[in-house]
Amino acid sequence: MLLLANLFLAAIAAVPIYQGMLGFTSHSLMSRKLLTGFSVNWFTDFAFHNRGAIEHYAQFIMVMGLIALPVNAILAGGVLARFQRQQERFRLGTFFRDCGRYFWRMLWLMVIALACYWVVFRFVGSGLGKWVDHATLYWMNDRTVFMVQLGAGILVLLALAFVNLVIDFAQVRIVFGEGSGFLEAFLASLGFCIGRLPKAIIVYAIPSLCGLALLGIYRLLLPWPIIHRVLGDANRTSYEAMLVLALLFVGQQLVMFGRYWFRVATWASEWSFFAGTRRPAKPPEEAGEQAA
Repeated sequence: MLLLANLFLAAIAAVPIYQGMLGFTSHSLMSRKLLTGFSVNWFTDFAFHNRGAIEHYAQFIMVMGLIALPVNAILAGGVLARFQRQQERFRLGTFFRDCGRYFWRMLWLMVIALACYWVVFRFVGSGLGKWVDHATLYWMNDRTVFMVQLGAGILVLLALAFVNLVIDFAQVRIVFGEGSGFLEAFLASLGFCIGRLPKAIIVYAIPSLCGLALLGIYRLLLPWPIIHRVLGDANRTSYEAMLVLALLFVGQQLVMFGRYWFRVATWASEWSFFAGTRRPAKPPEEAGEQAA
């Protein structure tokens, strides 16, 4: 469902861009050349003859991105709830009922995450970046300046990853069955991640890095020179180009499926780790005997 929902939103975001490009290039040779890669000259010409089009497309993509944030947050509740009923068959109605059950708490967690991301960019990214620029202003060694700025950028990425880690475990805590509210889940998850930081990083980083590695494998293994030669050759039949584009599209969707699979695998590893730290519920008979 995550893949289908995001593909649907991406398709909506791409429609005005596709229509604008098709209207400008039509069936010219440039449209064929664009199949082989991005052209800066074409982009400059397009922006000059279509005033405000780039800003319009950027705003539309931003709106679709803002829609995608709550959609993914809500669907996360349904995905995580599946880990409680792994032996049951998947039913679409049950999935959406689980999404509705955790609807508001997942949305409020998303708001907290956005606030934390803003804090990271505002104080760690912008603040640290200005301090680094000021501190290295008169340094003569460009390589040293680059390494310091690179370190500051890596620190920002690590801070963003930590926020994402905390939000992931807060989502797991809500669905796991402890009946906590969104704020309580966030604070408890923060303490949980800090107290078990090395193991929490491992269960989060391994499947997440596998998802990123999948993009690198896709980029390295595909025969791009052959693809570009077929698509850019005007003597080729349209059927050959359509076949190559269809195969490329299928390959890209498989990569996207793999990335979302690793996203769910990240949730699964976090769920397993979190469940391993919880005490199993006592049978009612044993609880009654201890109370007596």
